Amino acid sequence: MTFSASQVQQWSQEAFRTLERARELSSSAQAVLESTAHILSDQLPKKVQAATLEMDHIKDQHANIAALVEHLRVQVNDGVIGSHRAAREKQLEPVMASLDDVLAQLRDTTVPEELLSNEVADKSSYKHLSDFIADDEINILKKNISIYLENAEKAHKLLTSRLDELLKIYHKISRKYSRLVKAYDASVAGVAMLLRFAAMTQSPPKEQSNLIRDILRENSSLEQELVSLLEMLTNHYDQCSIAVNLLHSNGDTRDVNYEVLQADTAELPHVLREFSAIHDIIMNNETRAAKLVESKLPPINSFLEASRTLSNLNTTFKNEQITGFVLLLLRLEEVLRSCSIEVSDTSTKSVIELYTDVISQLLHHFTQFLATFKSQYITELHYEQYVYPRKYVKVLDDFLHGPLLELEEEERARRAQWLSKYGDFIPKELLLPGLQNQPCVVRVTTEGLEMLQSERAEENEAHLLSLLKRTRQRARSSETGAEGRETHRKESI
Repeated sequence: MTFSASQVQQWSQEAFRTLERARELSSSAQAVLESTAHILSDQLPKKVQAATLEMDHIKDQHANIAALVEHLRVQVNDGVIGSHRAAREKQLEPVMASLDDVLAQLRDTTVPEELLSNEVADKSSYKHLSDFIADDEINILKKNISIYLENAEKAHKLLTSRLDELLKIYHKISRKYSRLVKAYDASVAGVAMLLRFAAMTQSPPKEQSNLIRDILRENSSLEQELVSLLEMLTNHYDQCSIAVNLLHSNGDTRDVNYEVLQADTAELPHVLREFSAIHDIIMNNETRAAKLVESKLPPINSFLEASRTLSNLNTTFKNEQITGFVLLLLRLEEVLRSCSIEVSDTSTKSVIELYTDVISQLLHHFTQFLATFKSQYITELHYEQYVYPRKYVKVLDDFLHGPLLELEEEERARRAQWLSKYGDFIPKELLLPGLQNQPCVVRVTTEGLEMLQSERAEENEAHLLSLLKRTRQRARSSETGAEGRETHRKESI
């Protein structure tokens, strides 16, 4: 079949018009492909990545704040307040109660005037055992302890109040954090999973198929089809142009297959329709991608805004509220370490323990003082004033009228016998042994027997023994009462 130059020229023109239209559609489709890829592979992933990083940051912040708040709560409730109250209730208060009991017994224990030393000028000032202790110093000590305990209680109330305020703010932040985590799970986590599966080289599980992966994979395939069709149209136009040039130049056209050119030209409308269909699919994919992003980005942006707000709130809470509370805690701990007792810088004892030690020492001394007076002092006094002097006088009397008297009489008899036997033979100019200058006891002088030798010795001793009896009875009664109080205290505990 012979084809005219005008006919081939018409094919070339038709091929050119089709190629130009295809290029227009291809350019438009390529721009949309790039836009869709940017939205799905860059814009949305960056937003999701930013949200994920923000969530990780918020989680770290919250974990750090939660640990700090819990540490402060334990330090205040179990450390500062708990240990103080435990030491006060289990150490200080029991010894102070015992001290009050002993002081009451000292006040109830009368001291007879005859027991006072002669060196005491104002004997009316010493009527009870309590008159022998430094009441003023003890009262000052108890007042200092009372002031310290009051200040400690005020400090504890202030700490508790501020801790409650801190915990309220923390719980409010925690609720915001919980809502933010839910928002992340609802608005970000699902999209992140879609993007993760979309980036997989192998096919994800069927249940994990998603729109992002479908659009990106379909657009990639459509882009390849556009390139293939555009290359085919370009090649057809080039063949038509070559044929036209050969016909116009009367060149050799034996290598030109005009039937193929004619058939391809007839297919151009179909190819262009296919090209348009691919273009429309790409445009539709852009619309689908835009709708997806439009539905996902606002919640993600809202999450990012909420997370930044919470991050700033966390920073403010940590830098201001927590730091302020720590400074208050340090100041109050310094106040609680202030003590009216001088201690070494190396001492590690708490103020409660220091006061407990001092009260315990006083309690020990006064307990021993009371016990000694009741069970030892009067007994010893009676022994030294009456029992021992009687023993002493008896031994002295037995000696003077026993061995010593016998020794004197034996010596006197011996001297008399010697004189009768040898005295006449001694000149008077020599010292004559005899009865002169024989050692003898002329007078016995004693000290410390005044109480026994007193005219009222019997009366005084009877009074002392009566006092001893009453004191022992009171001691037994006090012991019974103390046992009862201790039993009641244990039952109360």
